[in-house]
Amino acid sequence: MNGDKQDILEQLCRYGASELHSIVAFIGRCCAQEANKLIGHQYLPIDNILIYNRIQQSTSVFKI
Repeated sequence: MNGDKQDILEQLCRYGASELHSIVAFIGRCCAQEANKLIGHQYLPIDNILIYNRIQQSTSVFKI
C-alpha cells in the first residue's frame, strides 16, 4: 500500500503545474464531436489539421 501512495505522489509531482487534464479534456471533446459528425452525417467534419494554441486559447484549421 505504501508503494501505491509513493507512485501517486510521484505522478502528482511530475505533472504538478502542467494542467494536462484540461488539455486532454479539450482534445477529447473535439475528437468526440468529430466522431458524432462522422456517424450522424449531419455536419461536415474538420478538414485536415486542427492546431490548438494553449497560450492564446485558440484553434486553427489548416488544409494541406
